[in-house]
Amino acid sequence: MRLQRTLLLLVVCASAGPTALVVGLLARGHARLDAASVAVAAASFVVSTALSVLVARRVTGPLGECVRGALEIARGRFGSEVRVRAGDELGDLAYTFNHMSRELARYDGENRRLIHDLEAGYLDTLRSLASAIDAKDPYTRGHSERVAELAVEIGRELGQPRETIAALVYGGILHDIGKIGVPDAILSKRAALTPEERELVHAHPAAGAEIVAGVEFLRAAVPAIRGHHERWDGDGYPDRLRGEEIPLVARIVNAADTWDACTSNRPYQPALATGDALPLLAELRGTQIDPAVHDALLAVLGRRAAASGESSAA
Repeated sequence: MRLQRTLLLLVVCASAGPTALVVGLLARGHARLDAASVAVAAASFVVSTALSVLVARRVTGPLGECVRGALEIARGRFGSEVRVRAGDELGDLAYTFNHMSRELARYDGENRRLIHDLEAGYLDTLRSLASAIDAKDPYTRGHSERVAELAVEIGRELGQPRETIAALVYGGILHDIGKIGVPDAILSKRAALTPEERELVHAHPAAGAEIVAGVEFLRAAVPAIRGHHERWDGDGYPDRLRGEEIPLVARIVNAADTWDACTSNRPYQPALATGDALPLLAELRGTQIDPAVHDALLAVLGRRAAASGESSAA
């Protein structure tokens, strides 16, 4: 009879969990438990614990998978899906999560395409504007585009990140935008400039930077525009910066601008052949041009020459 009462108590306690089972046993401390009662208690405890672990795993496993998927999405990996094999609410949760992830991936793709189209449209507009500025002076037609292309190649040679390359694209194309306020007669003048005329020309980097500073997506190009006439030795304009005080994008555009000016026809001098321009470039190393940028420019010019030779041979 005592064994029957003990078994009944154990069944009730076991159904409530391991803790309740232990409490129930302690409550019967006044009764002497024989070997059979102890064995039943131990077995019930083991079964109850095993059931609790199985139930916990069935719940926490799918939830952990959902947490992992959420972290993947938080890292920007849209489209990540979770694998939950369950036909209850947990399965519904996983299905909803996967649907949401696929939709996020679709929206992200659409946004990336829109951003790409906008950037392409902006770039086309900038090229048109630069062409209009170059057209003020027949000697500089296509100059801004060539400077931008060469500046980008130098930046890549120096291992610059994507953001810097973008600044070189915009800064290279727009480096002379401030010349929009300089009279055409001064830009195309063959004779030496008067002090007043020279002052107008020297104002174009600061004027260009001021024009561009109001356009948010072009602000990264402002240092290149303002500083493209600064010199490594500090004898440039408009701020007379020296060495690494000059922003890197400005140093790169300065080198590209200088090379294109040397190898293009100008009112004050005919275009130099590459063989004649290289010694002049060497003289500017460490005075006008940053030595590291100069060396990167030489590497770019070397590759261009090699590619041109291969193309001609073909």
